[in-house]
Amino acid sequence: MPSTAARRTAFRELHQKGRAFVMPNPFDIGTARILDGLRFDAIATTSAGFAWTQGLKDAEGLVTRDAALAHAAEIISVTSVPVNGDLENGFGDAPEVVAETIRGAIEAGLAGCSIEDYTTRSSRPYYDLDLAVERIRAAADARDRLAPDFVLTARSEGPVKTDHELAETIKRLNAFAEAGADCVYAPELKEKAQIEAVLAAVEMPLNILAGRKNFHLTRKELGDMGVTRISIGGGLARNAYHAFTAAAEGIKDSGTFGCFEVTDSPEPVVDFETLMKSRP
Repeated sequence: MPSTAARRTAFRELHQKGRAFVMPNPFDIGTARILDGLRFDAIATTSAGFAWTQGLKDAEGLVTRDAALAHAAEIISVTSVPVNGDLENGFGDAPEVVAETIRGAIEAGLAGCSIEDYTTRSSRPYYDLDLAVERIRAAADARDRLAPDFVLTARSEGPVKTDHELAETIKRLNAFAEAGADCVYAPELKEKAQIEAVLAAVEMPLNILAGRKNFHLTRKELGDMGVTRISIGGGLARNAYHAFTAAAEGIKDSGTFGCFEVTDSPEPVVDFETLMKSRP
């Protein structure tokens, strides 16, 4: 396996090449091995996918920092590529708590991580800008002290449906960049015009979330626009759980077992059972 330092260097270099690399998100050891076998440039944990494996809802503060970092360490241990951590809001409001999360992420061997400005509280879902910036600044300070090659991604979780909302998102992303983020990410961005507006206004590598319904841009189109990174988020986990649930419902309701006929599906490039048996 490559060293932690080598993975961090490789991950940082991916962000400097100026092309749209795809970073899919496994949700357990098995899916991590499959993606590693497919030789993606990098992969990332997904807070949603991991929460679902534990029977929990995502983004409600139900997954602890220790659990998320232990999960990340498991993914790292069975893969050979850089791993980015979805560490939600840093598992606390205060900047010093976020800094401690960055320290834990670095110790776990992650090549980078993302920190959100989402509070998990429905009454006030997003941190005020000043506090959101201080949180990213604290994360960046911890990175600089402990592992300068660690890639810090700052996320603006707010909506972008109106011109005002898009302008607020751009304001936040620029503020996060100035605070020391290496990459910025606004999960609600999916329309070409919106993405182009952000790329024109924010001089910083941009992550776009592609693993969702009604996302129609291709990797080439995103790369031509100037997007640096494409993540899938909980998309693969959502597809897997949907297929599982649909098959189970079919068995229960019909008493037949046609859901196991997969001859009409394309053969996978890598057989997952072979991958499971070939690794310790």
